[in-house]
Amino acid sequence: MKKAPPAIRPIRAADRAAWDELWAGYLVFYKARLAPEISDDTFARILSGALIGLVAVDEADRPIGFAHALLHAGTWSPKPLCYLEDLFARPEARGQGVGRALIEALVATGRREGWLRLYWQTARDNETAQRLYDRLGRRTDWLRYDLDL
Repeated sequence: MKKAPPAIRPIRAADRAAWDELWAGYLVFYKARLAPEISDDTFARILSGALIGLVAVDEADRPIGFAHALLHAGTWSPKPLCYLEDLFARPEARGQGVGRALIEALVATGRREGWLRLYWQTARDNETAQRLYDRLGRRTDWLRYDLDL
């Protein structure tokens, strides 16, 4: 029998320790380091609603993955766009539908609230994530450029 997808809910203040652990794993995965105050600010913006923060939870309501997204205006439609900035699952929870469930929760919210689009990006060498993304969305021909300020 196929296991049910994990439950998805908004991140809560009480999730801070679990989120810190997940966030640390995410940063290690991307070989990134951030000052603690950046992580504190990110978590505070999630709690304030400035960022959308969701967690996938196990049967005991322990976070096993997260999605962070940003809703913003665009120029080609009056409907808002949602950028999925971060998506992560604990290594031991991968392959259990965590990423899919988190994306599908954003899709459901977007359809309910009238968003135009949900979009995201991933590293060119993250083939595992691309296998999931290719089933959920469509690749575009756009390239991304960064200009640090």
